[in-house]
Amino acid sequence: MSGRDVGVRDAGGRDASGRDVSGRDSGRRGEGRTYGRMLWASVLALALEAALALILLVVFGDAGQPEPGEERLSALTLLALPLLTVVWLLPAFAVSAALVLPTVLLGEALTRRAGGRPTGWQLLLSTAAGTLLWPLAGGPGWLVATVCLAVAVLVTRHARRGYFVALLVWGTVTVLTVFLLCTVGLYTGVIDA
Repeated sequence: MSGRDVGVRDAGGRDASGRDVSGRDSGRRGEGRTYGRMLWASVLALALEAALALILLVVFGDAGQPEPGEERLSALTLLALPLLTVVWLLPAFAVSAALVLPTVLLGEALTRRAGGRPTGWQLLLSTAAGTLLWPLAGGPGWLVATVCLAVAVLVTRHARRGYFVALLVWGTVTVLTVFLLCTVGLYTGVIDA
């Protein structure tokens, strides 16, 4: 047998042609999941959830009902929205670092240790983390917080190179679709304002 046989590997886990046969390298450097990519995907998921919540709150909540003699949407409100985005990012980073990333990583560690699927463990852990908010938010607030955390965990676990852009595009399309449907519903009278 010569050293060029396919089964012969060098010390680095590469065969004679230079391909990785150890399974450790995908062939391209920097394509996998990193903490930074997971953090940005989590922050984006939470920001998109906040945008959806804001739209639904304006349409279905008390915020949609202006006081007598008050405008429904003022120019000052429109000027303040970009500044509020910066303020919303700080809690999103905190929740991502303190709850979402540990839930993703602990769910994967429990899968390796106890078996099962990572999604099941991550949903269980996000529900347990959501129960910590019960004293602060009450019944409906706990449910909303648990669902938001679970969605952020499920979105974050797939963070790879190029994922942020896809999440940004499709998340924005989703938010704009909900906004359009709510606007059409309010305009046509299907949704009572």
